[in-house]
Amino acid sequence: MKPASILITDDESGIRLMLRTALESDGYSVLEASNGQEALDVVQDKHPDLMVLDLNMPVMDGMAVLEHMKALASSDRPRVIVLTAYGSIPTAVKATRLGAMDFLEKPITPVELRKSVHGVLEEPDPDSPEQVTNIPGVFDEVLARISKSLRMADYATAEAMLMKAADSRHNQTAAYFNLLGVLYEAQNRLRLADKCYNKALNVEADYAPALNNLRRLIELRRTGRTEMTIQLGDEFEDVWMARLPESKN
Repeated sequence: MKPASILITDDESGIRLMLRTALESDGYSVLEASNGQEALDVVQDKHPDLMVLDLNMPVMDGMAVLEHMKALASSDRPRVIVLTAYGSIPTAVKATRLGAMDFLEKPITPVELRKSVHGVLEEPDPDSPEQVTNIPGVFDEVLARISKSLRMADYATAEAMLMKAADSRHNQTAAYFNLLGVLYEAQNRLRLADKCYNKALNVEADYAPALNNLRRLIELRRTGRTEMTIQLGDEFEDVWMARLPESKN
């Protein structure tokens, strides 16, 4: 079988070398680009299977690359893992809104890279995103509205508000990351859900809703099904019944 081709897009040659070495050691075919415009040229000419995309680059940054790729046919768009500086999670979340399937915080290790690449190549493509809308109100009120939308299975509204909330200076809360994980899980984007639940616990190690959701997600992966519930958070005074995909086995 032909090895998957991966395009590394980063303006730092040392980072490209590290990523190339890690991926080629796993048998992948690796291409390189030093900025966003070069990356788009390689995508149209070589049609890589996956792109590892730095968000902060000269000439054309990663967000602009994602915007430009929206105009391509789905069959011509590579899957994307974005690289972001530590603490730039809201930016990475917005990148997933534009189609990125995972994000990694710099500095990354070869193990983290290989795990992400393998997972993204195995994952089905999510539905294409829709435009977001403006939301009024303070951050706590926004989270309450997001929680209500999730309880009502109004995922489009919840996603729109979560993406807008990513711009808030208050977004680095366990409650925010937990709700984002619930949304990703409802979309069957389990890798991103797992990551967000862990982010919530990094902010607040004993945040029970995220801890319970992460435990339940592990159980779901182990058994394929679970009767446990998805927890939105005690501050929202509600527990949402899980609507989880059945096992393919």
